[in-house]
Amino acid sequence: MKKPMTTTGLFNEIKTILKNKNMLPDILDYGIATSKPVPIRIYEFELKNNLDYGGSEGIYLDLWIEYYEDNEWLKSDIGTFKTLEDGREAMHAMAGLLADFIIEGTAYINTNIDDFTWTGADVRAFDENGKGLDWCYSCSNMERALEKKDELLKKYPQVAVRDNATRKE
Repeated sequence: MKKPMTTTGLFNEIKTILKNKNMLPDILDYGIATSKPVPIRIYEFELKNNLDYGGSEGIYLDLWIEYYEDNEWLKSDIGTFKTLEDGREAMHAMAGLLADFIIEGTAYINTNIDDFTWTGADVRAFDENGKGLDWCYSCSNMERALEKKDELLKKYPQVAVRDNATRKE
């Protein structure tokens, strides 16, 4: 990606995955992303939710993310699913949707983790054959990343530091 995915984009991506796998319950009235998209710059966020009966009708599944940025915890809505039904089976179906959303969302994020990494710097070591190791260090700033690079160069022949905002090594 050339810029961070937004909260709206994340909701729509996971909703599309669920639709393509026939995992959206037939009872849904709608599933709509937030109208206030926020760029997601860090993959270390928590998916939060509220599954409850609506004030006047149906069942709502509200979804948001919470993350730590600029020394504070922030919350950004991602979207809502709603059904007009309010029986026991409907609540179980919406709870199943929540579980599937979390499972598919986690898999999507883990598969595309680089698309959610736009802050700090990553430090990756390479073996004697020039192959990158299966792990890396994520540092909150370039100063810490350069310190980690110096440590790793004592053990490994090559180390790369990537600025996650510019995508440059």
